[in-house]
Amino acid sequence: MGVILAVMPWNFPFWQVFRFIAPNLMAGNGGLLKHASNVPQCALKVEEILLKAGFPEGVFQTLLIAAPKAESLLADDRIAAATLTGSENAGVHFGMAAAKGIKKVVLELGGSDPFIVMPSADLEQAVTNGVKSRTLNNGQSCISAKRFILHEEIADEFIERFVNQMKSLVSGDPMDAKTELGPLATEDARRSLHADVLTTLSCGATVLAGGKPGVGMGNFYEPTVLVDIPINSPAYREEFFGPVASMFRVADAEEAIRLANDSRFGLGASVWTNNPNEIDCFAGGLEAGMVFVNKMVVSDPRLPFGGVKRSGHGRELGVQGIREFTNVKSVWVNS
Repeated sequence: MGVILAVMPWNFPFWQVFRFIAPNLMAGNGGLLKHASNVPQCALKVEEILLKAGFPEGVFQTLLIAAPKAESLLADDRIAAATLTGSENAGVHFGMAAAKGIKKVVLELGGSDPFIVMPSADLEQAVTNGVKSRTLNNGQSCISAKRFILHEEIADEFIERFVNQMKSLVSGDPMDAKTELGPLATEDARRSLHADVLTTLSCGATVLAGGKPGVGMGNFYEPTVLVDIPINSPAYREEFFGPVASMFRVADAEEAIRLANDSRFGLGASVWTNNPNEIDCFAGGLEAGMVFVNKMVVSDPRLPFGGVKRSGHGRELGVQGIREFTNVKSVWVNS
């Protein structure tokens, strides 16, 4: 198609860029990168790595510009299409700017991913992976498990084990090999997360662990577990970008699907069950771009990555990802 503009986030500053640019360079496109303003050295390093890999100078370029200028670039005829990984609000504005030029755009936005556990699941594996998923990158990941939807038969045991593991996590310096949970990216991020937790508690939720900022230097937030979550609270409706897990109880698979789908987001879903009928039910019934069974949601180069609803549209990675920014041209020759 030509030159693709990529607006990328800070939370995985290398992987997010490479999973976009590697397939697109191989498909024949060029790339312009507007990276998050707090990771400029990462942005420059990506360009340096691609040059060392043998790509011609200028095929990929980093632009150290402010966010508003990125939207204005979409009006340039030399830019054929665009992709953005970021917040829901950023995606709305970016998509509108692209639409003015009738340009294709891939949007990878937020998620409030469900983590569903049924009675037939391996509970130990489910708990361990649930904690790992919720605290991935200190809870700052769009595909982290955020809403834990538990069958009532195993809910009490799951929550007890989960709380114990969350409380045992070692917080500290990310450069220390013993550290299991680091700080949030900014003070504003911690302040916003805590405000949403306090609002959820004021609506009637109960905190079983954490629920407050960490002490000492750094933007730490205590590993937090919430239960009894009202439908009108942020923990039910919003994406919590930090180590806060929301617990829900359901009676059966149908109720689990209804609750999981009761969200404007639809990125990934993790389902834990060894019942074949339930696997089919969840795979077909969940409104999500990705469903992982007995595994936490991950980004894998072999699989298309992306969501539905307010989590965005289009796909990265896999066969579908490498073809997103190619022109399907029909040619009919009569002989």
